[in-house]
Amino acid sequence: MTHVLEVDNVVKQYGRDKRGEGGTVRALDGVSFFVDAGEFVGIMGPSGSGKSTLLNCISTIDAPTSGAIRVAGRDVTKMRGGELAQFRRDQLGFVFQDSNLLDTLTVRENIALALTIQKVPAAEIARLVEEVASRLGIAAILDKYPYEVSGGQKQRAAAARAVIAKPSLVLADEPTGALDSKSSKQLLETFSTLNRMGTTLVMVTHDAFAASWCSRIVFIRDGKLWGQIQRGAASRDEFFESVVAATTRLESEAADVR
Repeated sequence: MTHVLEVDNVVKQYGRDKRGEGGTVRALDGVSFFVDAGEFVGIMGPSGSGKSTLLNCISTIDAPTSGAIRVAGRDVTKMRGGELAQFRRDQLGFVFQDSNLLDTLTVRENIALALTIQKVPAAEIARLVEEVASRLGIAAILDKYPYEVSGGQKQRAAAARAVIAKPSLVLADEPTGALDSKSSKQLLETFSTLNRMGTTLVMVTHDAFAASWCSRIVFIRDGKLWGQIQRGAASRDEFFESVVAATTRLESEAADVR
């Protein structure tokens, strides 16, 4: 399999002043793992474990202190300026806890935005938007504005926007955090559909139910890789139990250290 994402001995350190003085905190301390094409990987860990910092580094929102992060074979830590902006636009898709849709654009226009920026022909944009909206069950809301639709519909529209340009990797940061249980399930079904279509996803979540939709979970504790579990042939219910058991064990170990 092809590694779409490679995180190689990544360190993220905070705290020193401009003279190199003062205490430091290692939010990430030598994290390494990879994600293969077509995987749906969850990242979990206690509050303050470093999982959000890790996602910020992968997404190029933040830069690691040391180590390498390769997406589609290219080290994003070495990119700057226009090259980085173009790579982020073309190779990464994002779904945040808040959908971050633009209220001045319709759902259709929000989904099409990345293709419009890439100057894809209008007829091709229209076809692609209709196609992805149909697959994700939001065709009926395409001409509504974000403030006219539900939170779950907004998140599915955000998912459509994230994949419309066929990025190498889609990153989701607590995407179900602001949703009720019905909307959460609908969004996770959307992610599952996208994954079956070939989209590679990495999702940070604290929720075992959301994690149970993944094919693999990477656990972070105190800025380090604590362990991983694979779904394999297990049912989603069985994998949910495995996620709960691993999370309980992780939190128990963390409490013992404190």
